Amino acid sequence: MYNNRRYSRKRKGYGSTLIKQILVCIIIVLLVIVIKKMDIAIVNQSIETFKAALNHDYKAADIVDSARNLASKARDIPDNIVAAFQRSESKLAFSPPADEDAIISTFGEKTGFFGSETSGFERGMKFQSDQELQVYAVGGGIVSEIGESSQYGKYIKIVHGDDVVSIYGGCTQIYVQSLEKVKKGQLIGSVSPENNGYLSFELWVDDDIVNPASYIEF
Repeated sequence: MYNNRRYSRKRKGYGSTLIKQILVCIIIVLLVIVIKKMDIAIVNQSIETFKAALNHDYKAADIVDSARNLASKARDIPDNIVAAFQRSESKLAFSPPADEDAIISTFGEKTGFFGSETSGFERGMKFQSDQELQVYAVGGGIVSEIGESSQYGKYIKIVHGDDVVSIYGGCTQIYVQSLEKVKKGQLIGSVSPENNGYLSFELWVDDDIVNPASYIEF
């Protein structure tokens, strides 16, 4: 009889511990899901803490305190981490305007600018190929303008909404019309390799020219 009572107490204690461990696991999983949406680095840093937490014999009060502490840390995530997550989402919305292997110049200050001995500032990106270069819309939108200028040559301008505009200069063939609705990745033009032709691509956000690589995954 004594052995049965002792065995019953052990089972009861084991069951109580198991329930606490399950509650801890549920709280941890929910917090990981929330934090992961903000920044993967925070999740990686937290995993080791969570592993140690699982090996701890929790009391009910410990569970509540741990949940409050982790929730407080999640609220204190710096704005720059949230901004980084938003930039990551933005990259998912756009695709390259041409074959990545054809990139010959990227955004920013250049020494020996585009084959010359002078320095300059690349306002966007340039693409060039020995074969005919296919030009694609980086995102869905409306063709707002098709024209020709001394700066761009033959060009296409697409408005993507949210004050985002993409410009494709240097086209030798244009396959879309003004006011036409285009989809992400749609073929909109091409650049002939003759006469060292190249695609000059620019991306504008809120009327400011920006680095395409900040919005497009190359």
